[in-house]
Amino acid sequence: MTHILVFNLALALVCGYALLTGGAPERLTALLFIVAGAATYLLPFYHRESYHSVELMALLIDVAMLAGLVGIAAVADRFWPLYISALHLIAIAIHGVKAYQPDLVPWMYAAANAKIAYPMLVLLAIGAMRHRERLVRDGRDPDWSFQP
Repeated sequence: MTHILVFNLALALVCGYALLTGGAPERLTALLFIVAGAATYLLPFYHRESYHSVELMALLIDVAMLAGLVGIAAVADRFWPLYISALHLIAIAIHGVKAYQPDLVPWMYAAANAKIAYPMLVLLAIGAMRHRERLVRDGRDPDWSFQP
């Protein structure tokens, strides 16, 4: 249970920082993280049943999040969204591993999916920090690769 509290604290701190100091890509990514985190937290958990087979609702949340992350990466004037998208693709691949190897230990399936989120949070925090640095240094930092 402590690991859930630690993750939620890290999620709140990093996403709060990105929402307060980041540009549009950082804020949108933070919102995606918050929505996906809340949706995943609301999924039912049954100690003796969960993660014994592919968690379809968690997979759907992950696929929807990947679509959002790839959308951000496609138009953001930043590199870090590409890295976050790639890491999240690994999280989706873990569902595929469980489908291919059903006897994968349930705690390993759950832990592998959870642990990949920490480097994603680090990248978001670095992205928000670098956005702030570019604003201070250059006076501006375009958010998107296209300018309306």
